[in-house]
Amino acid sequence: MKSGDILIIGASAAGVSAAREIRAVDPTVPVRLFSEEPVFPYYRPFLTEAIGDEAVEERSGFFLNAEGWYEKNGIEVRRGEKVAHIDTGAREIVTARGDRHSYGRCIIATGSHPFVPFPNACERENVFAVRTLRDAADVRECAKRSSSAIVVGGGLLGLEAAHFLSARGLRVTVLEASDRILPRQLDEECAEIACRIIEKNSVELILGVTADSILGEGRATGLKLSTGAELSADMIVFSIGVRPSVELARECGIRVDRAIVVNEMMETSEPGIYACGDAAEFMGKTMALWMPAVKQGKIAGSNAAGRAARFEDEVYPAVLNLFGTRLFSAGSLCQDMSDGEYRPCMDKDEEKGHYRKTFYIDDRLAGFILIGNVSESKRLLDEFRNGAPPGPR
Repeated sequence: MKSGDILIIGASAAGVSAAREIRAVDPTVPVRLFSEEPVFPYYRPFLTEAIGDEAVEERSGFFLNAEGWYEKNGIEVRRGEKVAHIDTGAREIVTARGDRHSYGRCIIATGSHPFVPFPNACERENVFAVRTLRDAADVRECAKRSSSAIVVGGGLLGLEAAHFLSARGLRVTVLEASDRILPRQLDEECAEIACRIIEKNSVELILGVTADSILGEGRATGLKLSTGAELSADMIVFSIGVRPSVELARECGIRVDRAIVVNEMMETSEPGIYACGDAAEFMGKTMALWMPAVKQGKIAGSNAAGRAARFEDEVYPAVLNLFGTRLFSAGSLCQDMSDGEYRPCMDKDEEKGHYRKTFYIDDRLAGFILIGNVSESKRLLDEFRNGAPPGPR
């Protein structure tokens, strides 16, 4: 195993998972974790909830580890320190303030950043994209002074943002380019059910329409839509996906396609440098999800510390609390049921608001959607992952 410090750039799911695994493999190798944020690493999926409740930060599960855990395990956390450059020849990283840190191995876990289609849009005081704790706090403060909001994006995080803004008493409109909400998680029938739940909670949905431009000079007053119509609001939140943060890797010559290209050991094209999480691309696929980021971080950390490990992809479910209703779905085949291979089966109790839809191909579970009662989620997920024939129902 090569000697030298292990430096980790990025301190969210993948970076912290890598640090934890390094320490499990090697209790003595120096580990430094660099984070652009001033706070200790936290559970990023809570950010949309933080829009509605600042007390989220006080929950026991908000921070990934207690502050003392890092010192106890000999992991140096460099908070508020941006890495500006990787010098692969000298095997050093250079921070934005010019400090240099040498490495034996380096792990890039820089994550991703929100996609906003209008340049400099978030420089306006009432236009946002939530990716950090500071972003969530800014949305929360703006919401206190607002009576209406537009959320651009009807995916998981967009609908969560709409829920928490609505709960604060704002009049909320969700703008979704697809002809249905949650287009990656629900088929048409289940999306209609979800729409009814949302609209019952006084949130307006505008589907199949995009934003052409932001209205207003300085402070935004709304959006001009692709239909030519204008939609006014006191604040705008963009939630239409993320893009991998790959600038560090690209600038130093590491192979980048859609994201930083890695093999099953999370190795990049540059010896001694690994990548994991949202910033990584494995077998032509990027996965901007918490669970695979944790798993990839573990693999990267293990290999960086000298114990061989290989990443194996799997199916990751989608979970959402939709205006008081639980939703759970798994399987890419939930996205398009138009061809005749699928054998769908819908069980529903409309009075209780419970819906269960399964999709089979040749008596093998290809995907499922649960709305309301999600108690069967573990059994169905096990059946799906194991490729077993359907059990008792």
